[in-house]
Amino acid sequence: MIEFNFIFGKAQLRSPYLWLRGSSSKPLIDDMNITHQGRSEAVNRALSDFGIEDSFATAAVRFKEHYHYKIGPSAVSRSTKSTALQAMEYIENKLSDIDSDQIQQASSIEKMLVELDGCELRTARLVPVEDSTETTPVYNNPKKEKIINWRDVRLGFVRPLDSKSKTFVGKMDCYQNVVSQMHSAAVCIGMTPETKIIGVADGGIGLSEELTRQFPSMQFILDKSHLKKHLYETAEALGINQKDRPGWVKPRVEEISDGNVEAVLKELEEENDKNPNDRLKRLIGYIKRFYDALDYDNFKSMGYSIGSGEIESAHKSIPQKRLKIPGASWHADSIDPMLALRVLRADDWWEDFWNQRTETLLAA
Repeated sequence: MIEFNFIFGKAQLRSPYLWLRGSSSKPLIDDMNITHQGRSEAVNRALSDFGIEDSFATAAVRFKEHYHYKIGPSAVSRSTKSTALQAMEYIENKLSDIDSDQIQQASSIEKMLVELDGCELRTARLVPVEDSTETTPVYNNPKKEKIINWRDVRLGFVRPLDSKSKTFVGKMDCYQNVVSQMHSAAVCIGMTPETKIIGVADGGIGLSEELTRQFPSMQFILDKSHLKKHLYETAEALGINQKDRPGWVKPRVEEISDGNVEAVLKELEEENDKNPNDRLKRLIGYIKRFYDALDYDNFKSMGYSIGSGEIESAHKSIPQKRLKIPGASWHADSIDPMLALRVLRADDWWEDFWNQRTETLLAA
């Protein structure tokens, strides 16, 4: 007897054992992939659906509420993470296997917005306790301790400038690989060599450089709030009272926004010559680095975004909503697959992913 989980409940099935002249077969297992304590595709889909929205324990409760029988949190975890690995593979294939003929036939987009930002997620791993002879009480395994780390996850999107429909990509990876996926996503939705790219991001080391390298026609715009943050930090380093800092920062932001970057630079350099300050020197280098990305009033007049609020908001709704719930910590290997499932939903690829899975199962 095999107990199998269908969407309408658990069912016990007789699993015949066939034998003929030295060969044998169990058709339910060998041909239909129905194994003991296995789950139908509909059950896996429901568990994954709940498992990417809530903790696995809460997902198990929700499954029981909807389908009126129990599947434990560990089974929800296994099912969701297994599906997540396939989701990651699906996205990588979708963004790497681009049909050039299909792209040439696609309507070109005149202007496209790209944004990229990062956030930190908590990871945990178990390592043996150094110089310890303690063992676990049941199996006498070496005792282990949990090591907590924080890892950067990068999330980006591309969208036509005149549309709110975004295509997201996200990975715990270097800028080069994440931007490469963003480039593929941009090509998929209609980017051509003639498309004007507007890129908005903060001043992370190597971020603007990688965006510019892979999107050569891009006009990079430094997120205005990050410029203000640097100015306020410099005001603090200069010893300006907190109540007086807005009076020091605001006129300089307005001058820069008006396109008078050179005038502000000259003023700051003169101030640094009189009273050298390491933080002020860093600010001068920061403004020089983004000299062509600070013409905010002109950018606004052309309909360009001057802040990275869209991608910062997306961080809250895509990775953080599930992967940063209170108390959560992840094995580093689980982050990219779970994020891939969240991205599938955000990109509206969820239905296509499950249809492809079903087709693969039927073909087998």
